[in-house]
This record gives sequence, structure tokens and C-alpha cells, in this order.
Amino acid sequence: MTATWSGPVLFAPGNWLICQWFGNDGELQQEMFPEETLARVHNALAA
Repeated sequence: MTATWSGPVLFAPGNWLICQWFGNDGELQQEMFPEETLARVHNALAA
């Protein structure tokens, strides 16, 4: 999962993360999460 944006949104208080990832079927997924519900991971692989 990769956070593509972080910051406030108009319809909810606090900071939010817009994240993208590939599901089990290979389809690109996207969702918003409150910032405090996710943890940063530094051991990710990058191409």
C-alpha cells in the first residue's frame, strides 16, 4: 500500500491519507483512511 496524498479533506475533520494498492485479483484499489489508523513502514521494496 502506498499513500499518494496526506492532508485535510472538506467533509471530515483531521488529516486523511489517500492510499493505493493492488488487490489479490491485480486490480488497482484506492481508499481514504484517517491518518491515525495507519502506521508508516520503512522496509518496503521499490523498483
